[in-house]
Amino acid sequence: MNQAQRLRKSIESCELQHLAFKEQLDVLTRYIEDARDGFASRIEWIVGPSRVGKSMLLNALARANPESKPDGKRQVPVLVVPVLPNISPLLLPSSVLSALGVPLQQKGLTSGVMFNRMVDQLRLAATRVLLFEEASHLVEPGARVPPRAAGDWFKSLADALNITIMLFGVPRLAKLFESNEQLRLRASAKREFRPYDYRSPSDQRAFASCVRTYVDLFSEFGWPIELPLKLLVTQCYLLTGGLVGVLSKFMQELASQLRYEARRPLTMEDFRLAAGAIEAAGHPDFPAFVRSEVSPIELTTAHAYVLETNGMSMNRIVSPSGDAR
Repeated sequence: MNQAQRLRKSIESCELQHLAFKEQLDVLTRYIEDARDGFASRIEWIVGPSRVGKSMLLNALARANPESKPDGKRQVPVLVVPVLPNISPLLLPSSVLSALGVPLQQKGLTSGVMFNRMVDQLRLAATRVLLFEEASHLVEPGARVPPRAAGDWFKSLADALNITIMLFGVPRLAKLFESNEQLRLRASAKREFRPYDYRSPSDQRAFASCVRTYVDLFSEFGWPIELPLKLLVTQCYLLTGGLVGVLSKFMQELASQLRYEARRPLTMEDFRLAAGAIEAAGHPDFPAFVRSEVSPIELTTAHAYVLETNGMSMNRIVSPSGDAR
């Protein structure tokens, strides 16, 4: 493995504990600790655009609560359950059983029997928290489980085991709660995992810190970046609209393009080529790394485009004088 490949591996394994990520992580960690201590069940739902960092957040929660075998008895306190597209009523409990690693014998079994088997296995594993990944698949067009029925299923599961359930997905997950008032009234308020908003000074600093982390990695491996940091930050924001996951993908692509390159300073052209090789999240009318000057309107438009394409609205930003804009 050459130096450029080692750099790429470092970028791929770099989990940025950035501000927006840590805010979500701290709150959800507290809820998991409550569940493990036997407090009442909760139903939490966390929504955000694709590539905002939901999977990284979910994986961090799972890693902090690993499976164990005290006295030889398996315990899985926190279980990650992927929700597949076009999932059926029978496949909801079987997805949980698969995540537990329990052998499945679905033939001839009803969804009710599968539900009871799932409950028994979760009790045996002492599972206290279920993290459902891509739960918004349940409300996609063509979904095989009606949203109201899916809501009833989650409510029944929480009641049967006094278990905490966390649903992760894109913003259309709201349809699940809109269609089932009992689930909605049982659940906590929606938690939004939002991309960084460049209009906010604190978000600017947080996003710049993420970019700086990658700048330092490139420099450490022998590819210093000759662009001024402020220019690089605004161009990266134009590309990503504030999505840290897209920033990571972009930096991985840049490292990949250096595989056969000698170590040298990186130029605007290097970044332009890498940007052209990935799917940008920002507005298509304002491509990144094309012009050195980026206006505040272009940055705001990049952010607004990310939110609009994900069914989210712009936040109001309060200026230091107290005026909203």
